[in-house]
Amino acid sequence: MAVPTPARSRAAAVVSAARSEVLLRPAAIARAWMGPGRPHETIAVPGVSLAPGEVLLRVELATVAEEDVAAHDGGASPPMPTVLGSEFVGRVAAVGAPAPAVDGRALELGERVVSGAGPRERIAAHRELVGAFATHVHLGADVPIVRVGETLAACLLAPAAGAIARAVAVARELDEAVELAGSRVSVAGDGLAALALVAMAADRGAIVDAASADARTRTLAVRFGASSVRSGEPSATVSATAVAGGPRGVVTAHAATAPAVPTHDDLREAVAFVRNPATRRFPFADVVAPPLPLARLDEAIDLARRRPDLRVAVAP
Repeated sequence: MAVPTPARSRAAAVVSAARSEVLLRPAAIARAWMGPGRPHETIAVPGVSLAPGEVLLRVELATVAEEDVAAHDGGASPPMPTVLGSEFVGRVAAVGAPAPAVDGRALELGERVVSGAGPRERIAAHRELVGAFATHVHLGADVPIVRVGETLAACLLAPAAGAIARAVAVARELDEAVELAGSRVSVAGDGLAALALVAMAADRGAIVDAASADARTRTLAVRFGASSVRSGEPSATVSATAVAGGPRGVVTAHAATAPAVPTHDDLREAVAFVRNPATRRFPFADVVAPPLPLARLDEAIDLARRRPDLRVAVAP
């Protein structure tokens, strides 16, 4: 049975046998990507149809990720029209019951959560809200969702499902291959995923060298725990190599990020890392720009293209 949304979000759910028809008053707004070189268009969505396990989230804050810029520029060949945006924090507005978070407990209306938006989809009937550059996001039943509580700033939480989760996956792969404490780790790449990976390796006791083609990223890397920095080659991914000595001699491990929907474990660990009080020593808030309104999304993407060291925020 579908659960109606709280009055503050002004949505009402009408339950059918298999789906929850959610009427939105006022209508949800999304910025539709119409193709490379074309400005986003605004669409109004007066309602959505939720299948069991699907969730409607009201977006609090989104951030522009590298894959959003690549898709906008035509490099990633996403379906079109679509709604971009895969990094965001929001609140549960409606659910197609049962809808559990990654901890297995059912989501409750109004809870603050983070989630990836899922694989890129073409806008379709009853599936218009497929990305985070909107007031609401319609999540599929298999997309991981993690509760985040009320205390942490939205600018710290929004990138968790993107840059932070990808860094978590690389750090875990290295950690499984070598003992990071005391090892030498070389991190190569630009932007937030590289900085997060530097912080994670340093937090585990590694001696970290950061290489980036972006001068601002190199400067920030020192504040994120890098012992040394150097110029690197431009790259669409972030990679790391760890070298550690052990009983069997020198062990080398290499891993790289992949732009994909985060796994349940990736997202859970990313949120745990951001929420850990020890992480506060790293200046994550400084790499998220003050939010631009949703109506200025094209400007936000252009700024993200020019400033790979920044996560540009967008507020609905």
